[in-house]
Amino acid sequence: MTEEEIYQKLQKIFGSKFISNDPDVLKEFTADLSFVDGKLPKYIVWPSKTKHIEKILKLANVLGFSLIPVSSSSSVRYHGDILPQRDNSVIVDLSKMNKILSIDRKNRVIMVEPGVVFGDLLPILRKKGLKLVHPLLPRYGKSVLTSALERVPTTIPRYQWDSSDPLLCTEVIFGTGDLFRTGTAAGPGTLKQQRKSGQAQINPMGPTQFSPFRLLQGAQGSLGIVTWSTLKLEINPSLQQIFHIQSDNLDELLKFQYMLLKHRLCDELLILNNLNLACLVKTHNDEINNLAKSLKEWNLIYVISGKGVLPEDRLNYLKRDIEDIKKELKVNNIEEKSPINQAEILNFLNNSTTDPWRLRFKGGFQDIFFLSSFEKIPEFISLAKNLVPHDLGIYIQAINQGTSYHCEFDMYYNPNDIKEIENIKNKFIEISNELMDIGAFFNRPYGLWAKEVYKRHEESTQIALRKVKKIFDPNNILNPGVLCFDD
Repeated sequence: MTEEEIYQKLQKIFGSKFISNDPDVLKEFTADLSFVDGKLPKYIVWPSKTKHIEKILKLANVLGFSLIPVSSSSSVRYHGDILPQRDNSVIVDLSKMNKILSIDRKNRVIMVEPGVVFGDLLPILRKKGLKLVHPLLPRYGKSVLTSALERVPTTIPRYQWDSSDPLLCTEVIFGTGDLFRTGTAAGPGTLKQQRKSGQAQINPMGPTQFSPFRLLQGAQGSLGIVTWSTLKLEINPSLQQIFHIQSDNLDELLKFQYMLLKHRLCDELLILNNLNLACLVKTHNDEINNLAKSLKEWNLIYVISGKGVLPEDRLNYLKRDIEDIKKELKVNNIEEKSPINQAEILNFLNNSTTDPWRLRFKGGFQDIFFLSSFEKIPEFISLAKNLVPHDLGIYIQAINQGTSYHCEFDMYYNPNDIKEIENIKNKFIEISNELMDIGAFFNRPYGLWAKEVYKRHEESTQIALRKVKKIFDPNNILNPGVLCFDD
């Protein structure tokens, strides 16, 4: 079939306004901030209905072209996971599927389409007294649903009871073109009938013993296209108090935050080095440098809150309990005076940004992130600092009730300096490989990591994953080339 005939078939599905082969539009999907190279896609389409996605998936299976699902409206992308690896690719841009389908305060659950972004959703929830536990200062145009599917770490570990949180139920169209609903959304009955009977699509497990939402998380759009999901919400606190503790002793802060989480005393709880904290607060290079120099190397941010009928009483007993922990641990080498005010901290904890915070310092960065146990964090940091002694941002985020930790190294560089780019690329590969050698777990293997990660896994792991791919996307049309799904 000729390209013109394919274009006509796509036009029948989407209409002429929602399909494009403009080279300037398509070029956006050939490169991002990663070191991954992408090929120029043939077309981009903008579905607005589930039926559009079902039709294009069935057409792709018949004609053999590949589909790359994209949800975020932001043009800033980082990890190479949506860069086409085939010449016959079609970008499926879901940004026009941007409806908030329901907000259920009683059950604390929201249903959103993939095009709903943090910049639009967070203010709406705030007005309703609700809170979505979200990543650290996400981009305004970042898809809320995609963030949950990709398991991007959130800042309140005590609310993360399962590694899948806040993701609950989903509606997905697999690579076969078959529509499926996960968890209690699977039925019986339509969504309308379920709501009428008081159900809220809040339990992600099932149907029966099969919980396919776990297959979708981290799959980078390679098994199906999710058309909506439900996400867990929390009630906004009526009172909050923010604490910023500085120290040059990381071990001291790690032990302190471990105890805060162990006793479930805090909401937001995270550790940043001085450079990353400065990037979150300031927007220009000179301001970032000056603030970073005024801070100690390690910074623990934590928030205590109260809600209900006696919020002040709760804050008071939490503060007393925290003081007892300080005395018990003999936390002496800390600085509790902060050059950063509470409003600045709340801003990066509660909002999104149109100015991505990791790009503020030098205009370019590469992030290396992985999961770690509590005990291994200092060893990983020592390795990274030995190889990148300057312009290295570090972010440590406890996740999943503190059972593991997201560790992130942000290597900042000038994107206009060829030598600096080449140096960072080499360091990126070198550090990643050495971290894997000493036990770092790369649970989200994007781009250049994927081959190395799967090479280190037993062959049976790859065989099993490819069997899963063969079941849900037998013709390998969805984002071929990511993970271990070679084109």
